[in-house]
Amino acid sequence: MPELPEVQTIVSDLAPLLMGARIIKVQVWDPLLVRFPGAEDFNRRLSGGIIRTMTRRGKYIVVGLDQGLTWLVHLRMTGRLLTKLEEDERHLRAQFTLDNGICLSYCDLRRFGDMWAFFPGEEEHLGGFRTLGPEPLSEEFSQDWLLQAFARRKAPVKALLLNQSIVAGLGNIYVDEALFVAGIHPGRQGHSLTEEECGKLAAAVKEVIQKAISSRGTTFRDYRSGLGTVGEYQQLLQVYGRKGEECTHCGTLLDCMRIGGRTSVYCPRCQKQK
Repeated sequence: MPELPEVQTIVSDLAPLLMGARIIKVQVWDPLLVRFPGAEDFNRRLSGGIIRTMTRRGKYIVVGLDQGLTWLVHLRMTGRLLTKLEEDERHLRAQFTLDNGICLSYCDLRRFGDMWAFFPGEEEHLGGFRTLGPEPLSEEFSQDWLLQAFARRKAPVKALLLNQSIVAGLGNIYVDEALFVAGIHPGRQGHSLTEEECGKLAAAVKEVIQKAISSRGTTFRDYRSGLGTVGEYQQLLQVYGRKGEECTHCGTLLDCMRIGGRTSVYCPRCQKQK
């Protein structure tokens, strides 16, 4: 699933190309794509709209149009927004034609992606978008925030960091990497983290996210930027996807465990279970 760095890269690539353009044609072929409003209203609302802003919130792409309309996109597992299609593309679900000559295509192998088109006052239809926690790179996301969020929580810290109401935008890749940088075992119960450990973890999350954005995200298979390019952070991964390989710090073989249905890779020596 594209996480914060991948979505940020997509937004950074597309925003300069789309801002100020008018949407002159909307084609949606996948009935599962539109969450709100109905398909006909979605097409009608977007058609003729001028793109004024394009930002990111958590893993969501937030497109602001004129007349107060917001176009919200969540790519989920395999969604891609592209300005140019590959010749063998077989998973085209929607297209948005702009008056500047750009045709923005939405492709999705597994068809889990979602889109909304809403006006102020219709936020009740937005599901998890309404309850997102602070952005990892914001001042609000801090040692004190984590200490408060983890208090009395017995869930594993890995699961808590994946909770989008605690911190927005993190997924399996960057949580594993941040826990390794902070030296914290992914199975530790949230309430067991000390004030100092919460400080290390908040700093580690910020460090990993900043480096991943600079590397334009991580590509294993599906992820492409808005311009169709791949990410480079996979070359810097220290634990994610490396079970059985040597730790880059101490040489111990990396191990893994299942937490909340997710595989978590860690170093038994650098991330001891306390």
